[in-house]
Amino acid sequence: MTVFRVVLAVLVVAVSACGSSSSAGTPSPSESPSPSASPSALACTNAGPASSDWPAAASTSAAPAVTSVSATGDALTIAFAQGTPAFDVVPQSNVHFVMDPSGLPADVAGNAGVAIELRGFPTGGQANFVGTIKTTSLGPLLKDVKKIGDFEGVVTFAAGLAAPGCANVTSSGSTLTFRFVSS
Repeated sequence: MTVFRVVLAVLVVAVSACGSSSSAGTPSPSESPSPSASPSALACTNAGPASSDWPAAASTSAAPAVTSVSATGDALTIAFAQGTPAFDVVPQSNVHFVMDPSGLPADVAGNAGVAIELRGFPTGGQANFVGTIKTTSLGPLLKDVKKIGDFEGVVTFAAGLAAPGCANVTSSGSTLTFRFVSS
């Protein structure tokens, strides 16, 4: 029955997105696409709220850290110590980004890019992600991923794509998965 509800939700979102240029049909980060849905059928996610178990930046002494970042195929998976932060997904027509806070240029491989901004981290000067991005075989669309910022409560990643695209975002526990799709 759960699979039926997920398929029904995906169909409702897909039908409501057709003929509409607004992002009102964008699925929430907790919606999961049908396992049989093709990547080209996934809707773009522009933003999502923090989960209810994401620690408030001002109320915690320990940073709600990014625990791992991995890219496999056309998906980027980011895991957190507890809950998931608010996020924005910002597609762009080129692969030229700016490092935060230095303002230095940061390019990624590919022909188009997507910035992923994670918000709600403490602003006490501590790093919220100090690991490496684990990359296995990348897909036909996702070509590169780099961390380009960790400043003032915002952690930012840049994704390089082979062609213009966006990301469909799903949430599971303390993990966000960004599945890149052509736009």
